[in-house]
Amino acid sequence: MFDQWGWSSWVILVVDVLAVLIVVWFLKKKIQSKLNEVELRQDFHRQQKKSTHLTDESLPPRD
Repeated sequence: MFDQWGWSSWVILVVDVLAVLIVVWFLKKKIQSKLNEVELRQDFHRQQKKSTHLTDESLPPRD
């Protein structure tokens, strides 16, 4: 099968493989960036909640 391919078919195959690799690299980078963003947001909300909880405990009770 491969012995019947001309040089243009091989060039197309190489270009297609490179395109797939670039797309996979880009998607991996984008997904990793979004995951880092979500982790930062979760840490921020966790600290806000903890800070609010500590502030509420330090206030004297209302009558």
